[in-house]
Amino acid sequence: MPDYKIKIIILDDEKEACNNLKNIITEYIDTQIEIVGIAYNTIQAGKLIDQHQPDAVFLDIDMPSENAFNFLARISPFNFEVIFVTAYDDYAIKAFKLNAIDYILKPISIVELKNAVDKLTERLKVKKLIASKTSTYADIGNLINSRTKNSRITLKDGNHIEVIEFSDIYFIEAQGSYSRILFQKNNTAKEIVMSTSLAEYEEIFPKDLFYRIHKSYLINCRHVKNIIKDEFCHVVIKDFNLPVSRRRFPLLVDFLKTNDFYYA
Repeated sequence: MPDYKIKIIILDDEKEACNNLKNIITEYIDTQIEIVGIAYNTIQAGKLIDQHQPDAVFLDIDMPSENAFNFLARISPFNFEVIFVTAYDDYAIKAFKLNAIDYILKPISIVELKNAVDKLTERLKVKKLIASKTSTYADIGNLINSRTKNSRITLKDGNHIEVIEFSDIYFIEAQGSYSRILFQKNNTAKEIVMSTSLAEYEEIFPKDLFYRIHKSYLINCRHVKNIIKDEFCHVVIKDFNLPVSRRRFPLLVDFLKTNDFYYA
Protein backbone atom coordinates (compact mmCIF):
# COMPACT_ATOMS: atom_id res chain seq x y z
CA MET A 1 0.00 0.00 0.00
CA PRO A 2 1.13 3.62 -0.48
CA ASP A 3 2.55 5.71 2.35
CA TYR A 4 -0.61 7.85 2.43
CA LYS A 5 -4.27 7.24 3.12
CA ILE A 6 -6.44 6.32 0.14
CA LYS A 7 -9.63 8.35 0.50
CA ILE A 8 -12.78 6.65 -0.74
CA ILE A 9 -16.51 7.34 -0.83
CA ILE A 10 -19.17 4.63 -0.86
CA LEU A 11 -22.37 5.22 -2.82
CA ASP A 12 -25.28 2.79 -2.57
CA ASP A 13 -28.98 3.42 -1.98
CA GLU A 14 -29.11 0.47 0.47
CA LYS A 15 -27.78 1.35 3.92
CA GLU A 16 -27.05 -2.29 4.74
CA ALA A 17 -24.96 -2.66 1.57
CA CYS A 18 -22.93 0.43 2.49
CA ASN A 19 -22.27 -0.84 6.01
CA ASN A 20 -21.34 -4.28 4.70
CA LEU A 21 -18.79 -2.87 2.25
CA LYS A 22 -17.41 -0.53 4.90
CA ASN A 23 -16.98 -3.39 7.38
CA ILE A 24 -15.26 -5.64 4.84
CA ILE A 25 -12.83 -2.90 3.82
CA THR A 26 -12.09 -1.97 7.44
CA GLU A 27 -11.68 -5.51 8.78
CA TYR A 28 -10.22 -7.47 5.88
CA ILE A 29 -8.68 -5.24 3.23
CA ASP A 30 -6.30 -2.55 4.49
CA THR A 31 -6.06 0.07 7.21
CA GLN A 32 -4.57 2.56 4.74
CA ILE A 33 -8.02 3.07 3.21
CA GLU A 34 -9.93 5.96 4.74
CA ILE A 35 -13.68 5.97 4.12
CA VAL A 36 -14.36 9.71 4.11
CA GLY A 37 -18.05 9.50 3.32
CA ILE A 38 -21.07 7.30 2.64
CA ALA A 39 -23.89 8.43 0.35
CA TYR A 40 -27.29 6.87 -0.27
CA ASN A 41 -28.06 8.85 -3.44
CA THR A 42 -26.14 10.72 -6.11
CA ILE A 43 -26.99 14.17 -4.71
CA GLN A 44 -25.32 13.28 -1.42
CA ALA A 45 -22.44 11.69 -3.32
CA GLY A 46 -21.83 14.83 -5.38
CA LYS A 47 -21.58 16.96 -2.24
CA LEU A 48 -19.20 14.49 -0.57
CA ILE A 49 -17.01 14.37 -3.65
CA ASP A 50 -16.76 18.17 -3.75
CA GLN A 51 -15.97 18.25 -0.04
CA HIS A 52 -13.40 15.46 0.19
CA GLN A 53 -11.90 15.09 -3.32
CA PRO A 54 -11.63 11.29 -2.94
CA ASP A 55 -9.14 9.02 -4.68
CA ALA A 56 -11.90 6.56 -5.54
CA VAL A 57 -15.65 6.01 -5.36
CA PHE A 58 -17.17 2.58 -4.79
CA LEU A 59 -20.68 2.73 -6.20
CA ASP A 60 -23.73 0.69 -7.01
CA ILE A 61 -25.24 1.08 -10.49
CA ASP A 62 -29.02 0.78 -10.18
CA MET A 63 -30.23 3.51 -7.84
CA PRO A 64 -33.46 5.51 -7.59
CA SER A 65 -33.69 8.80 -9.49
CA GLU A 66 -30.27 8.53 -11.19
CA ASN A 67 -28.14 5.51 -11.99
CA ALA A 68 -24.36 5.47 -11.65
CA PHE A 69 -23.62 5.92 -15.35
CA ASN A 70 -25.84 9.00 -15.63
CA PHE A 71 -24.33 10.39 -12.44
CA LEU A 72 -20.77 9.97 -13.70
CA ALA A 73 -21.69 11.49 -17.06
CA ARG A 74 -23.25 14.49 -15.27
CA ILE A 75 -20.20 15.27 -13.11
CA SER A 76 -17.61 14.42 -15.79
CA PRO A 77 -14.72 15.13 -15.99
CA PHE A 78 -13.70 13.85 -12.57
CA ASN A 79 -10.35 12.96 -11.00
CA PHE A 80 -11.29 9.96 -8.87
CA GLU A 81 -11.17 6.27 -9.82
CA VAL A 82 -14.32 4.15 -10.06
CA ILE A 83 -15.07 0.68 -8.70
CA PHE A 84 -18.57 -0.65 -9.33
CA VAL A 85 -20.16 -2.89 -6.69
CA THR A 86 -23.47 -4.24 -7.92
CA ALA A 87 -25.82 -7.21 -7.88
CA TYR A 88 -26.20 -7.13 -11.66
CA ASP A 89 -23.75 -8.20 -14.37
CA ASP A 90 -25.64 -6.55 -17.24
CA TYR A 91 -23.39 -3.48 -17.20
CA ALA A 92 -19.98 -5.14 -17.01
CA ILE A 93 -18.94 -4.27 -20.56
CA LYS A 94 -20.02 -0.65 -20.17
CA ALA A 95 -18.03 -0.45 -16.94
CA PHE A 96 -14.88 -1.68 -18.71
CA LYS A 97 -15.40 0.89 -21.46
CA LEU A 98 -15.52 3.62 -18.83
CA ASN A 99 -12.09 2.46 -17.64
CA ALA A 100 -13.42 1.48 -14.24
CA ILE A 101 -10.87 -0.14 -11.92
CA ASP A 102 -13.11 -3.14 -11.38
CA TYR A 103 -16.65 -4.48 -11.43
CA ILE A 104 -17.53 -6.49 -8.32
CA LEU A 105 -20.68 -8.56 -8.07
CA LYS A 106 -22.71 -8.84 -4.87
CA PRO A 107 -22.53 -10.72 -2.59
CA ILE A 108 -19.04 -9.30 -2.22
CA SER A 109 -16.09 -11.67 -2.31
CA ILE A 110 -13.24 -10.56 -0.03
CA VAL A 111 -10.73 -11.90 -2.56
CA GLU A 112 -12.33 -9.95 -5.42
CA LEU A 113 -12.47 -6.79 -3.33
CA LYS A 114 -8.82 -7.14 -2.34
CA ASN A 115 -7.85 -7.58 -6.01
CA ALA A 116 -9.79 -4.43 -6.87
CA VAL A 117 -8.03 -2.46 -4.12
CA ASP A 118 -4.65 -3.76 -5.32
CA LYS A 119 -5.43 -2.50 -8.83
CA LEU A 120 -6.60 0.82 -7.40
CA THR A 121 -3.34 1.16 -5.47
CA GLU A 122 -1.26 0.52 -8.58
CA ARG A 123 -3.19 3.05 -10.65
CA LEU A 124 -2.85 5.69 -7.94
CA LYS A 125 0.92 5.08 -7.84
CA VAL A 126 1.12 5.72 -11.56
CA LYS A 127 -0.96 8.90 -11.26
CA LYS A 128 1.25 10.13 -8.43
CA LEU A 129 4.41 9.50 -10.44
CA ILE A 130 2.99 11.31 -13.45
CA ALA A 131 2.04 14.28 -11.26
CA SER A 132 5.46 14.39 -9.61
CA LYS A 133 7.95 16.75 -11.19
CA THR A 134 10.81 14.50 -10.09
CA SER A 135 9.47 11.37 -11.79
CA THR A 136 10.82 10.18 -15.10
CA TYR A 137 9.24 8.26 -17.94
CA ALA A 138 11.44 5.33 -16.93
CA ASP A 139 9.96 5.37 -13.42
CA ILE A 140 6.44 5.30 -14.79
CA GLY A 141 7.27 2.68 -17.40
CA ASN A 142 8.91 0.40 -14.85
CA LEU A 143 5.88 0.61 -12.57
CA ILE A 144 3.45 -0.12 -15.38
CA ASN A 145 5.56 -3.03 -16.64
CA SER A 146 5.80 -4.51 -13.16
CA ARG A 147 2.05 -4.94 -13.04
CA THR A 148 0.38 -8.10 -14.29
CA LYS A 149 -0.90 -7.37 -17.78
CA ASN A 150 -3.60 -9.98 -17.92
CA SER A 151 -6.37 -9.41 -15.45
CA ARG A 152 -9.63 -11.23 -14.96
CA ILE A 153 -13.28 -10.89 -15.78
CA THR A 154 -16.36 -11.87 -13.82
CA LEU A 155 -19.10 -13.52 -15.84
CA LYS A 156 -22.58 -14.38 -14.63
CA ASP A 157 -25.10 -16.59 -16.40
CA GLY A 158 -28.24 -16.77 -14.30
CA ASN A 159 -27.09 -18.02 -10.89
CA HIS A 160 -23.81 -19.26 -12.39
CA ILE A 161 -20.85 -16.95 -11.69
CA GLU A 162 -17.34 -17.50 -13.03
CA VAL A 163 -14.26 -15.40 -12.25
CA ILE A 164 -11.85 -16.10 -15.11
CA GLU A 165 -8.30 -14.96 -15.77
CA PHE A 166 -7.95 -13.63 -19.30
CA SER A 167 -5.02 -16.01 -19.75
CA ASP A 168 -7.28 -19.00 -19.01
CA ILE A 169 -9.73 -18.23 -21.80
CA TYR A 170 -9.30 -20.42 -24.90
CA PHE A 171 -11.61 -18.62 -27.31
CA ILE A 172 -14.92 -16.81 -27.67
CA GLU A 173 -17.43 -17.89 -30.31
CA ALA A 174 -20.21 -15.64 -31.59
CA GLN A 175 -23.66 -17.18 -31.42
CA GLY A 176 -25.94 -14.50 -32.79
CA SER A 177 -26.12 -11.71 -30.20
CA TYR A 178 -24.70 -14.13 -27.61
CA SER A 179 -21.14 -15.34 -27.04
CA ARG A 180 -19.90 -18.76 -25.99
CA ILE A 181 -16.73 -18.53 -23.92
CA LEU A 182 -14.55 -21.62 -23.56
CA PHE A 183 -12.01 -21.51 -20.74
CA GLN A 184 -10.01 -23.66 -18.36
CA LYS A 185 -10.56 -23.93 -14.63
CA ASN A 186 -8.93 -26.43 -12.31
CA ASN A 187 -7.40 -28.14 -15.37
CA THR A 188 -10.85 -28.71 -16.83
CA ALA A 189 -12.35 -27.14 -19.96
CA LYS A 190 -15.58 -25.29 -19.20
CA GLU A 191 -17.87 -22.96 -21.08
CA ILE A 192 -20.37 -20.22 -20.38
CA VAL A 193 -22.81 -18.46 -22.72
CA MET A 194 -23.19 -14.72 -22.25
CA SER A 195 -25.69 -12.24 -23.68
CA THR A 196 -22.86 -10.01 -24.90
CA SER A 197 -21.63 -9.71 -28.48
CA LEU A 198 -18.22 -10.91 -29.64
CA ALA A 199 -17.38 -7.37 -30.78
CA GLU A 200 -17.75 -6.06 -27.24
CA TYR A 201 -15.43 -8.73 -25.85
CA GLU A 202 -12.92 -7.93 -28.59
CA GLU A 203 -12.93 -4.32 -27.44
CA ILE A 204 -12.15 -5.01 -23.78
CA PHE A 205 -9.92 -8.11 -23.88
CA PRO A 206 -6.12 -7.55 -23.94
CA LYS A 207 -5.13 -6.80 -27.51
CA ASP A 208 -1.66 -8.28 -27.07
CA LEU A 209 -3.22 -11.64 -26.21
CA PHE A 210 -6.45 -11.99 -28.18
CA TYR A 211 -6.90 -11.94 -31.95
CA ARG A 212 -10.04 -11.94 -34.11
CA ILE A 213 -9.46 -14.73 -36.64
CA HIS A 214 -12.96 -14.87 -38.10
CA LYS A 215 -16.26 -13.03 -37.85
CA SER A 216 -17.32 -15.69 -35.34
CA TYR A 217 -14.12 -16.31 -33.34
CA LEU A 218 -11.83 -14.37 -31.02
CA ILE A 219 -8.92 -16.52 -29.80
CA ASN A 220 -6.34 -16.42 -27.05
CA CYS A 221 -3.10 -16.77 -28.99
CA ARG A 222 -1.31 -18.25 -26.00
CA HIS A 223 -3.31 -21.45 -26.51
CA VAL A 224 -2.65 -21.93 -30.24
CA LYS A 225 -1.27 -25.46 -30.68
CA ASN A 226 -1.08 -25.61 -34.46
CA ILE A 227 -1.99 -23.82 -37.68
CA ILE A 228 -3.39 -25.67 -40.66
CA LYS A 229 -3.45 -24.21 -44.14
CA ASP A 230 -4.81 -26.39 -46.92
CA GLU A 231 -8.08 -25.86 -48.73
CA PHE A 232 -9.20 -23.94 -45.66
CA CYS A 233 -7.26 -22.20 -42.88
CA HIS A 234 -7.62 -23.33 -39.26
CA VAL A 235 -5.99 -22.89 -35.88
CA VAL A 236 -5.97 -25.69 -33.33
CA ILE A 237 -6.81 -24.71 -29.75
CA LYS A 238 -7.40 -27.42 -27.19
CA ASP A 239 -9.26 -30.06 -29.27
CA PHE A 240 -10.97 -27.54 -31.52
CA ASN A 241 -10.20 -26.67 -35.13
CA LEU A 242 -11.29 -23.05 -35.53
CA PRO A 243 -11.68 -21.46 -38.96
CA VAL A 244 -9.50 -18.51 -39.95
CA SER A 245 -10.74 -16.25 -42.73
CA ARG A 246 -8.34 -16.10 -45.68
CA ARG A 247 -8.16 -12.34 -45.42
CA ARG A 248 -7.13 -12.52 -41.76
CA PHE A 249 -4.70 -15.46 -42.08
CA PRO A 250 -1.51 -13.53 -43.07
CA LEU A 251 -2.29 -10.91 -40.42
CA LEU A 252 -2.68 -13.65 -37.81
CA VAL A 253 0.66 -15.21 -38.78
CA ASP A 254 2.35 -11.83 -38.49
CA PHE A 255 0.71 -11.22 -35.10
CA LEU A 256 1.85 -14.60 -33.75
CA LYS A 257 5.43 -14.06 -34.92
CA THR A 258 5.61 -10.48 -33.66
CA ASN A 259 4.33 -11.41 -30.20
CA ASP A 260 6.37 -14.63 -29.89
CA PHE A 261 3.39 -16.96 -29.87
CA TYR A 262 3.54 -20.41 -31.42
CA TYR A 263 3.93 -20.58 -35.16
CA ALA A 264 5.55 -23.44 -37.08
